Amino acid sequence: MIPNPLIQNCITNISNILNNANNKQQIDSAINELLNLIENTPLKDIKDIFDSKQGVENNEIDDFCGLFKNKIYDLIFSKGDIVSPLYMILYLFIDEKEDKRFENLIQIADSNLFGKNGVNEEENIMLIELGSIARILAGKKDEGIKHYIKNISLIDMQIHSANKSASFILNFFQKLEIPFEIFIQAISEPLEISCFLSLEAKRRRSLFNWQLQVFWNVKHFFNHRDWLRLYPLWEKIFYTLLDASDSKKIDEALYVHFFIYHMCGNSFTSQEQWKDFNKNISQKATLVYEKFSQIFNLPKPKLIKKPKKIIAFLRDRLVENSPYKVEYSFLKDLLENSSFKESYEIKIYNMSIIEKSDDDAVIKKSYEDLGIEVIDIASNFNRDGYYNSHLAKALCILEKMVTDGVDILISPNNGYGISDFILASRVAMTQIFWSHGNFVYDIPQIDVKITHICGNSTLVKHEGYEFIGVNVKMDKKFYNPFIPIEIIQNERKKYPSNKIILGLIGRLTKIDSIAYLQMLITLMEEYCDTIFLACGNGNVHQIKEKIASINPSMLERFYFPGYVNSSIYGHIIDFWPDSFPMQQGESKIEFNAKGGMILTLSKESLQDRTKRLEDWVNNNLKTIEIECKNQGISLDFFKKILLQEVSYVAFNEDDYLKKARILLSSNKETKQNLKQNKEFIRNIYEGIRKNQGINSFLEVICKKWIK
Repeated sequence: MIPNPLIQNCITNISNILNNANNKQQIDSAINELLNLIENTPLKDIKDIFDSKQGVENNEIDDFCGLFKNKIYDLIFSKGDIVSPLYMILYLFIDEKEDKRFENLIQIADSNLFGKNGVNEEENIMLIELGSIARILAGKKDEGIKHYIKNISLIDMQIHSANKSASFILNFFQKLEIPFEIFIQAISEPLEISCFLSLEAKRRRSLFNWQLQVFWNVKHFFNHRDWLRLYPLWEKIFYTLLDASDSKKIDEALYVHFFIYHMCGNSFTSQEQWKDFNKNISQKATLVYEKFSQIFNLPKPKLIKKPKKIIAFLRDRLVENSPYKVEYSFLKDLLENSSFKESYEIKIYNMSIIEKSDDDAVIKKSYEDLGIEVIDIASNFNRDGYYNSHLAKALCILEKMVTDGVDILISPNNGYGISDFILASRVAMTQIFWSHGNFVYDIPQIDVKITHICGNSTLVKHEGYEFIGVNVKMDKKFYNPFIPIEIIQNERKKYPSNKIILGLIGRLTKIDSIAYLQMLITLMEEYCDTIFLACGNGNVHQIKEKIASINPSMLERFYFPGYVNSSIYGHIIDFWPDSFPMQQGESKIEFNAKGGMILTLSKESLQDRTKRLEDWVNNNLKTIEIECKNQGISLDFFKKILLQEVSYVAFNEDDYLKKARILLSSNKETKQNLKQNKEFIRNIYEGIRKNQGINSFLEVICKKWIK
């Protein structure tokens, strides 16, 4: 290894500053030089020089640690001064030799922490920083970081200094490359049930808030699979709080319920995991919530005479995500149906879960422009920020629904504490679950389940559960809006111009599969002119590790652009090799609407798929004939391309790889024919989808399907 001369020069410069330092400002200057080095140099290069000690004269590496320790102790701590958290950058450079000079500072910091001797929260942060930095300088590097993590997580997030601490963590934990294992070890201690219960209520809430709002968003911590190692601790706390006779405990339980759902939901990769969550969290919780509603005599639904029946949709928040796009598209078409409008009105009740994100005023207005009333009373409690009461929100929504006389409640939620509480308390005579992909959510208070993921069937089974299929014709503004060509071209310039772009858009956890990545890499090894865009947020680090374990040289051909505008990237990606075993959802449908080339691994056999489609054709024959005429094709041609053209559908992993090769090798004419045939199918589907979905929904709310 040939050391970088610039790094050597920087180390020499810092050593000179320290040697000549006689006050705190000069040590601060040395720390700033060190920060500048970290900002502009790969950490690996710096570590290599410190590990090898090559190219640095006069034992500067050996003296480096000692100089910092001596100067900080003599010129800062011995004079009673404090240092900024930026001094934790020394975690990277200080050796682990024991230095007892700092033990007294550790004892002083610890003995005064958290209310002892009347210190306030701002002072607590300074004591945490002092105790952490003193531990690092004393040679207890990892202990210093653990001390910081477990104690800063108990601080009130709403004070000014907490914002500075959060920014420090998000910035420097990445630069310091703090191992996730250290975080797990640190946060596990206050999550132990005996320790947790000894904390004040606000510190207990803070402990969860810091995990979700700060540490979760550290770049290399984000969506890390090892978050699930904390699940047993979260679960034990949750069970302890499930006390139907204690409203304060239930309030905490509702938040922890949400927290577990959010954290697990971003890590789960299978319906089996969701089934366990439903069994261990939702089903146990709803029994307690139901009992709570009885003990505290919460309002129950009653028949109220009114001009129209009220259908309530319960939303976690108002943002432009996939569930919103599906829901908006369906409601827009539904409200054009005269039979429906004569008898029903729709209201949306917003849980306003600020912990996920703020509401979007544009989305709220889009509902109101359809003539839908948005009930947003829960947002009043967000004045308390991340310390808002989830029980207060649940109760105000529940009482409003009962007062309004809601007849039918439709919930697309499958594990939020507030939504489970409202369903368990029974606020409507009919309560419906609308699945957007979780097919195993199942609590006693649900009367019927519906889903738009139904393959154009009216009755479908997913994971052993029956669903009523409600097809949705997606609004064009979502799936294929006009994008100026120059915008697409400018974005395309970010990637090699002579490459075929394979790619997906969605949660990255769906591609975190050895089987899928192995297939993908095998394909890309054969087709050297391909790159892969993994668009979306998620556990990039773990995915890269899997790619490297298969073929390290392929890493340079994988791009992780993060969240992208799907309306633009749907025109940049050439080929969508769909993920498995977890498949993409709305993002794939959106890509398909732009005419993109897709290959999907079917969960059906060829025989089952053929039978399902034949039954659908026979059941919709007259409508299909009309739609075929509108498209200028014959019924026989439609049946042929629907049933026999399966080049874009694979039925096992070997078939997937085989068909991927065929699609990538096909000529322009073949691709164009395939695209045109899919366009025919999609257009005919869309015409039927709208009417079928509305009719099916009307049958559901008229209780035809409710047992």
